[in-house]
Amino acid sequence: MTALPQSASAPTDPDAPPQTPTRDPSPWMFLLSVALIALLAELAYGVINNSTLPVYVKYGLGLPKWVGTSVAAFLLAETLLTGPTGLLADRIGRRALMVGGPLISVCTTVALTLLQIPANGIGHVLGIAALLTLRFLDGAGAAALWPAVFASIGDRVAPEKQASAMSVLNVSYMIGVAAGPLLGGILEDHYAHKLGLDMYDASRYMPSLFAAAGAFFLTGLIGFIAAPGRGFRRAAASSDGGTTSHAGEGAPVTIAAIIDALRQIPMLILLVFVLFFGIGLIAPNVKLYALEHLHVTPTGFAFLLLKPALVVGVLAIPLGRLGDVWGRVVAIRAGCGVAAVSLWLILLFESPTALVVIGCLLGVGFILAFPAYLALISTIGGDSARGSVIGAVKTFQGVGMLIGAVIGSPLYQKAPLSPFILAAILLTTGFIISLVAVREPKRA
Repeated sequence: MTALPQSASAPTDPDAPPQTPTRDPSPWMFLLSVALIALLAELAYGVINNSTLPVYVKYGLGLPKWVGTSVAAFLLAETLLTGPTGLLADRIGRRALMVGGPLISVCTTVALTLLQIPANGIGHVLGIAALLTLRFLDGAGAAALWPAVFASIGDRVAPEKQASAMSVLNVSYMIGVAAGPLLGGILEDHYAHKLGLDMYDASRYMPSLFAAAGAFFLTGLIGFIAAPGRGFRRAAASSDGGTTSHAGEGAPVTIAAIIDALRQIPMLILLVFVLFFGIGLIAPNVKLYALEHLHVTPTGFAFLLLKPALVVGVLAIPLGRLGDVWGRVVAIRAGCGVAAVSLWLILLFESPTALVVIGCLLGVGFILAFPAYLALISTIGGDSARGSVIGAVKTFQGVGMLIGAVIGSPLYQKAPLSPFILAAILLTTGFIISLVAVREPKRA
């Protein structure tokens, strides 16, 4: 538990140098604020990346060959910039990144609603370039937001409770993952039915995009209110019962310290790369698979995702708590195993019901492994370099997602089940890595 700063009436050492007043509101109230930020942000990204964008690009903009590339542009920016923005979060504070990232996405999402691409000629080329540029900028916004969000949890919550705290964050994250496609699907279907629009009419997708822009704006607003500024210092109980000051943000950080921290976790880096390579293979293709091969509607697909989300929402905090009870390494191994089993089921069953079961198991594996993984990572590098280390690790996560998205789209066009099969192989490989090589690292 974090201790309150000393009051003004407490005895002080007259020879001690003056200290900046600490400002440390309840970490759990802050956690709820950050959870709301994660929910709104992932709701917006869910509307765009997992629901509206694939069909908007394929049908609304008439660019079926550019669906995977548009996703890859987002992931490329997130991959390239997450490391630098994590370092920036340590340098200038969490608030600037938690506000600036969502505001970038507001602008890019509104710009997507204005995009018109001619059928051929130089206008066609420029339109595609504009689409990819907007997606790259949107990825830059995500790269700014997430390292600051996850690092802020490490700033505020004691290490022995961080897996539980990360699980609260992941509850809201998973709600956003499910609610995004639901919101997007309902808006698409309602607006299309009301005005008689088919899949090829770009106007069908405008309400979804504007809803996402509104969610991004609220994300930035809450980030501005809730996130501490650069001068924040965290007061924590010392071993003798007093208080010691810990840098929360804006503290000195060196490249050597970051490299030293990363040397402790090469297998954790490999693990996150392999797992998100697998997720990247299937993420852009799930909705297309459901619409084209399971013959569900956009709203029907959203309700399919809602069922796993409800299961995950109920189990997230208890399973996150297991990461503190069992130990983080055990939770990572268990989660990886459950996730691997979930994708092998796609080989046995091909139905909407099977998709729900797979989603439930994959979600359970995620909320077992990922909070424990983030809690493990957040202890590396000390307080001043936490954002930098998380940013560096998420860079490898992004590389895996990017490669998966680039490979997964053409694989899906040739054989719809092939991305899912390869993803199952990769998640199984990740489970083996977790068993053989993942250990508790030393704290720097």
